Amino acid sequence: MAKGSIPTEKPTQPRRSGPADPTDSFRAYCQLIRLPNLFTAAADVLAGFFVTHPKLGETDLSSLWPLVFSGVAFYAGGVVLNDWVDREVDACERPDRPIPSGAISGRTALMLGVAFLLVGLILSAMVAWQQQNPWPMIIGLALACAVVMYNFFAKRSFIGPAVMGMCRTLNLLLGASLGIEQIVQFWPLPAGLGLYVVGISIFARRETEWSPRSNLTLGLGSMFVGIGVLAVFPLTSQKVVVPQGQVWLLFAVLALWILVRGVWTLAYPVPRRVQITVTQAVLGIIVLDAAAVFVVHGPLGALPILALVLPTTWAGRWIATT
Repeated sequence: MAKGSIPTEKPTQPRRSGPADPTDSFRAYCQLIRLPNLFTAAADVLAGFFVTHPKLGETDLSSLWPLVFSGVAFYAGGVVLNDWVDREVDACERPDRPIPSGAISGRTALMLGVAFLLVGLILSAMVAWQQQNPWPMIIGLALACAVVMYNFFAKRSFIGPAVMGMCRTLNLLLGASLGIEQIVQFWPLPAGLGLYVVGISIFARRETEWSPRSNLTLGLGSMFVGIGVLAVFPLTSQKVVVPQGQVWLLFAVLALWILVRGVWTLAYPVPRRVQITVTQAVLGIIVLDAAAVFVVHGPLGALPILALVLPTTWAGRWIATT
C-alpha cells in the first residue's frame, strides 16, 4: 500500500457480535474511555486546585474529589463520543476499536458518552452549590460545550486542535474554579497546557497513516511553546517555595525528551512512531502538572500528582492511549 493511502472499502459487518467473555467486555470499555488518559485528566484538576490553594493544611478538601471526578467524567465522555463520531472511519482504519469490532454497540457508546457528560455537570454543580460559588458550574458547562463542539463540529476542521487544547485548559480551570480570582498569578498554566495539547493534537492528526512532516513539525513547535509558557509560572506566582532554576530544569528535561522523540518520528513518520511519541507526550501532561505544583508546594505537593505516571504507564501496557 502506498504511503498515506487508506482502505476505501468498509467492512459490511462487525468482526464479532459481542465480547467473548466478561474480561473482553471490561477491556473493551477500558479501551473506549482511554483508561490510561483518565489519570492525566485527574492530574489537571489536582494541579489547578493545588496552585490556587497554597495552604493546603488550612483548606477544606471536601470539594477536591468531586472536582477531580467531574474532570475525569468530562474527559471520559469526550473520548467515548469521539469514538462514536469516528465509528465509520475506524471501521476502515482501526477495526479493532470497541465499536467497529462489535464489542460495544454504537447506541451504547452514545448513551455512555452523554451519561459521562451529565455526571461531570452534576458534580460541578454540586460543588458550586456546596461552596456558594458559581464558577465550578460555569466552567463545567463551558467544558461540556467544548467537548460537544470538538466532537460534532470542529474535530475535522482546522480549528479542531485549538478546541482540543481549550478542553484541557478548561479542565485545569475546573480544578482552579474555587480560586479563579487568582488567574493573574496562574494564567501560564491553563494557557501553556492548552498550547501543549494543541501541539499533541496537530502531531496526532494523521496518526493512522504516513504523517506529513509539516504537521509533525508544527505540532512539536506548539508543544515547545506551551512548555515555554508554563515555564513563566514561577515569575507570576506569589508563592514560590523552590529555586526557579530547579523548575526550569524540569521543563527543560521534558522539552528535551519530547524533542528527541519528535526528531525520531520526523526521521520516519510511520503510524507506530507517531503513536509512541503521542503516548509519551500525553504522559508528559502529568509531569507538567506536577512541575507547576512543585513551584507552590515543593516536592511533597508534586509527588502525589507525579505518582499518577505509574497507573497511567501500567494501564497503557494493555490499553492504547490514542
